[in-house]
Amino acid sequence: MSDVNKSRRVFLRTAALSVAAVPLARIATHVPAAHAEKPKAEDGHALDYVNDATTSEHARYQEGSKCSNCAFWSGEESGGWGGCRHPQFSDVLVNANGWCNTWVPGG
Repeated sequence: MSDVNKSRRVFLRTAALSVAAVPLARIATHVPAAHAEKPKAEDGHALDYVNDATTSEHARYQEGSKCSNCAFWSGEESGGWGGCRHPQFSDVLVNANGWCNTWVPGG
């Protein structure tokens, strides 16, 4: 076999392996959204949300209602902050002691 054919085969093999490695590299470096740190909701985020339920002056607020005992609460993730299943809060963490006007008895 000539040196030209040998060089061509080495080049084609290397190129094929490089192309095959690109999708694998993307999978290996992908960080799932569930593991990404979400920001914490601030007062007024949506639906009259407040981080401290006792400060709410909303007409629907009832004493004792807070995120941690709401049907939308998905559990604490870190230091009193957790997830909310309501679509308006899917991109943030809410305070366990927070409240919004879609509070539903639950959890």
